[in-house]
Amino acid sequence: MVELHPELRALLDDVYALGLFDWDGLDAVAVRRKFAAIKTVPDLPHLERLEDFDIQGTGGPVPCRFYHPGGQTLLPLLVWFHGGGWVLGTLEQEEASARMLALCGDMAVLSVGYRLAPEHPFPCAFQDALAAFDWAQQHARSLNCRPDAIAVGGSSAGGNLAAVVSLMRVLDEGPAPAHQVLVYPVTDHDLDRGSMHEFGDGLVLHRSHMQWFWDQYVPDVATRKDWRASPLLAPSHANLPPATMLLAACDPLVDEGVAYARLLQQADVPLDLRIIKGMTHGFMGMASKLDAARVVVESMARDVGLALRRG
Repeated sequence: MVELHPELRALLDDVYALGLFDWDGLDAVAVRRKFAAIKTVPDLPHLERLEDFDIQGTGGPVPCRFYHPGGQTLLPLLVWFHGGGWVLGTLEQEEASARMLALCGDMAVLSVGYRLAPEHPFPCAFQDALAAFDWAQQHARSLNCRPDAIAVGGSSAGGNLAAVVSLMRVLDEGPAPAHQVLVYPVTDHDLDRGSMHEFGDGLVLHRSHMQWFWDQYVPDVATRKDWRASPLLAPSHANLPPATMLLAACDPLVDEGVAYARLLQQADVPLDLRIIKGMTHGFMGMASKLDAARVVVESMARDVGLALRRG
């Protein structure tokens, strides 16, 4: 019996009734349509500055949404990549999370609308994520942000992109992020870890969903060993920026998250690892309706903002 938080179990009962996670026989367009049909938008807190613009990536314009809580001092900046298995997710669907991060962390947030698979398979999402981080480095002051306090972060597939951007900039000795925020990240293509079987049937994220996501994003199975797709397989994890990892204890991805955390620890990377009991994949996106999730995300955002301000 999976020990879910009572609030979460009640919320999931309502979600299951919508058939949101029944994808059998559907293509990416149809699955996106399922999620787009959910129109319940929480009351969104006010931010002093909210701006949409495109940056230039290697494959064309990359839409971004910039959030700034206000004030005259230069703030830290979090470059944020949404989840959705590299197939789903939009800037609009990430609104509540991005605002919460900005306000609770007292930091600016650049939310990145990277290209999605299968129309744009690997490495397109990674290329856009890297372009967004590099752009932020170059334009931080014009955004009223500190060039020396730029973090990358994301949830699920977005956490994968944040980890890979950090690795790339360290391995190629370019300007690296000041911090990485990895929320239940995808770190490996291996679908046979224990948590994949223990929690991979009946909760938010199914093992079959992960198989489907990998088939869309990296259809060539051999290419999934590329560390830019599976950062667990990178040749080295030394000298990476400090990391905050937020994992869900009842998540098919928790074992690969713990494995990645172990590699960071072995490489002496400063790590704040939080494994949240009673929660499953996607709880960050439920924070507007789930008090237990909101408390966890707000605490994480405050601590990341403090870490960035301390430098």
